[in-house]
Amino acid sequence: MTDNEKNKKELEKYRHEIDDVDTNIINFLNKRADIVLKIGEIKKKLKVSVYQPKREAEVIKKMKEKSTILNPSSVEIIWKEIMGACKTIQGNIIKIGYLGPLGTFTHQAALEFFTKADSEFMACKTVLEIFENIEKDILDFGVIAIENSLQGTVRDTLDLLIEKDLFIYGEIELRIIQNLISLDGSDLSKIEVIHSHPQAFAQSKNWIKTNIPKAKLVNTNSTAEAILKVKNLDNIKHAAIGTEFASQNYGLKIISSKIEDNPSNITRFLIISKKENPLKEEKMKTSLLYVVKNVPGALYQVLRFFSEANINLLKIESRPRRRGKWEYIFLMDFEGDKDDSKIKKVLDLMSQNVIWYKILGSYPYI
Repeated sequence: MTDNEKNKKELEKYRHEIDDVDTNIINFLNKRADIVLKIGEIKKKLKVSVYQPKREAEVIKKMKEKSTILNPSSVEIIWKEIMGACKTIQGNIIKIGYLGPLGTFTHQAALEFFTKADSEFMACKTVLEIFENIEKDILDFGVIAIENSLQGTVRDTLDLLIEKDLFIYGEIELRIIQNLISLDGSDLSKIEVIHSHPQAFAQSKNWIKTNIPKAKLVNTNSTAEAILKVKNLDNIKHAAIGTEFASQNYGLKIISSKIEDNPSNITRFLIISKKENPLKEEKMKTSLLYVVKNVPGALYQVLRFFSEANINLLKIESRPRRRGKWEYIFLMDFEGDKDDSKIKKVLDLMSQNVIWYKILGSYPYI
């Protein structure tokens, strides 16, 4: 037998072994699904939520530790999909809202935070619509942009966090990469009109000036809307600035990638919900709103309590309070869990120096 024949025979042997392994995998997945259905029936009787993020995180962590060959991140993706598929057969789909249309950065953040198998994603026209749909129980979660590393806080989002009684359930950060996108992805010289969101134009200003200085710039409500517009125009002279993710969704091509002027462009997104996140991890963040008393040193006293307790403040900023003249609401993020005894003590001291405060939530810290 030649070496070539030996290799072919060995290849065929391994293929049969993989077929056997795949059969075992699907059999065990079916067994897992059957157990999940039984657990679901018990949860219904006990009136316990099907969505148990703490339990899911523990399972994923255990599986990652047991993996000897697969990359831990790959194991996490696989197990999230397995658990998502099992929740689906229980008839429990998690509904998530994002700022549309399909293909926005917010949509991308939603897909990265939640598993596709057990989630239904809904495009909303405004951030307010996301908040209101959660309040009406149309959505279970919402994904909203809160802060950009170059342009600061999204004020409309902050105002809604102040006005509405929802919790911050988690957060996710996305590196913002802009691309020039067209129907055929062929040639810069053909482009006469560029469509995009004003922020995308601002982020790519120097690149546009250097490469297509004579192009006409047309504003849209989002980068995804710009890409959809270029698709519908069906004209090779038109291009859009947006994400690779959106270009794939709408079947367009990238002419030039990473055209943003500053590569350190990151947007932080919040996951909001009616319920608090039960997860308790080593690194936790708490977000807090408060209004200090109108007396000298009131804000200093609040900050001093955190300093003396050695609690790291991550962010603090103010917004005018709409209920009173020249009163301000402070938003503060700090390291730690609101249920920790040290944090509880500080919050108790703080309450004596403020008119009002509200905890927006404690959640795992990126």
